[in-house]
Amino acid sequence: MSDVTPIMSVEGATQAIASFEGNAEDFELPISVELLDPVGMNMAIITDAILAKGWMPNGFEDKGDRRIYKYIKAE
Repeated sequence: MSDVTPIMSVEGATQAIASFEGNAEDFELPISVELLDPVGMNMAIITDAILAKGWMPNGFEDKGDRRIYKYIKAE
């Protein structure tokens, strides 16, 4: 995953979420640390798209210039 370009916009993240057709456990979302605002508004919008898909957050990994977010199917 280290060679994947991090997503730089909320629109890019929500589009990646909407277009993914596999299992939640197979999806990883590389978000640029520049998108992580102090209030958390950007991630709130992205998380709304995740929840609408029927998924739940399942942690993240810090990778320097990005965070790789992981998900699971909501029960």
